[in-house]
Amino acid sequence: MIASTIENLFTRHIKIGVTGFSRSGKTLFISSLTQALLSTDSWKSKPGQGPLAHFAPAERGSFRSAQVRNDINSHLPQFPFIKVRNSLVEQNAGWPAPTEGISHLVLDLDYWSKRWYRRLRHVQIELVDYPGEWLNDLPMLEQDYAAWSDSVLRQAQLNERREWSATYIERLKSIPEEQNFDEDVVSQLSDMWVEYMQQAATNGFVFNQPGRALRPADLLHSPVLRLSPLPQRLHGTRLGKGMSKRFEEYKRKVIKPFYTDHFKHMDRQIVLLDVLQALQQGESAFDELTQALKGTLQSFRYGKQGLLSWLTGIKTTHVLFAATKADHVTRGDRANLEGLVSRMLTLVDENRTIRSNVANFGVMALASIRATEDRMTVNPPKREILFGQPAGQKEAGQWDPGGLPLDMPPNWPEVHFQFLKFEPQPMAEALHEGFPSINMGKAINFLIGEEFT
Repeated sequence: MIASTIENLFTRHIKIGVTGFSRSGKTLFISSLTQALLSTDSWKSKPGQGPLAHFAPAERGSFRSAQVRNDINSHLPQFPFIKVRNSLVEQNAGWPAPTEGISHLVLDLDYWSKRWYRRLRHVQIELVDYPGEWLNDLPMLEQDYAAWSDSVLRQAQLNERREWSATYIERLKSIPEEQNFDEDVVSQLSDMWVEYMQQAATNGFVFNQPGRALRPADLLHSPVLRLSPLPQRLHGTRLGKGMSKRFEEYKRKVIKPFYTDHFKHMDRQIVLLDVLQALQQGESAFDELTQALKGTLQSFRYGKQGLLSWLTGIKTTHVLFAATKADHVTRGDRANLEGLVSRMLTLVDENRTIRSNVANFGVMALASIRATEDRMTVNPPKREILFGQPAGQKEAGQWDPGGLPLDMPPNWPEVHFQFLKFEPQPMAEALHEGFPSINMGKAINFLIGEEFT
């Protein structure tokens, strides 16, 4: 007991928030990172290779082993690592379903410390995952119901969203000003609003509020999720006042507890961005991703005076922005993918507040689990292509996705990139060697590499 307590005192504990909008790849990132650390023995004789390439402690031979700790936070939902891993190594491999609620995964990492005369030392990391839809709710904390309603109804009339929201907008026109705050009416309205948001999300539009209504998890069927916007003519009515009260209840009982609990003691953060999918969807979806990122990061305000600090008292020291699915572009375009995210961040962080308030800031292109191989055409002029199996194809083949735009915002008439949704191939060797990836070791090194001294 005493030895365990002393060991715990000398163990570095790091909490890492895995953040990103819906379908950005959080589940794959956690699974690939975990399997890479568990598979370190397979690469000890091959420094610079495998999924831990560029993870400095592994390359210099000081990283020893990793272990999943099922006994820590055993009362909390655990990230389904084994289930996800097995679904990717089986013969009929398939991409895992997104997570439904908050989940945790704790890993013990052992290494040989030079400071302690080659004594075995420990780092414990806790990875925290949650549905990307919930990220959208943070900006609501700084709004009242009237401002929020005006904002989301105005958004619902833009671009492709106009078609998906038409049924809801028509229903609003039929509501009389004397309408009471009746739960049947409120429930009908919220169901119609959720249906609209689901259509938007399916088509790659990421900024949908209230996000918890899209993925309710343990709040399924809760009255607090029966929330939807109303036009200005109804704001002062009994229905409008009831909705306003529920809006404040949603902020108090859903948004604030989630952020205070989730980000409590969050030391580091990785923000995953599916820029490629947004490019494929076109200008409207891409602009929405940019604006959603801007609104969310403004709400985070990593500095001491920011909203996150006010809620938790914690200042995050490392923030990594990663453009996922880097295996869906050719090798020469991966630097352009990273550059595209860098230029996007310049737009959303015009005053450079993130860079100023975070000790360690990084941007990279990332593929947590590779579904393609890099190849070259045989006949001149030779060019880089991808080998893989897009969804809907019966077998793998060679594909040219086109080039990424170099401008930000993109010059849309000149964008000829095609996002091919490549399916995973069976990866039985991943049980011993980790999943093939791009820059996974580099991402791990950014997040925790400095701790292994």
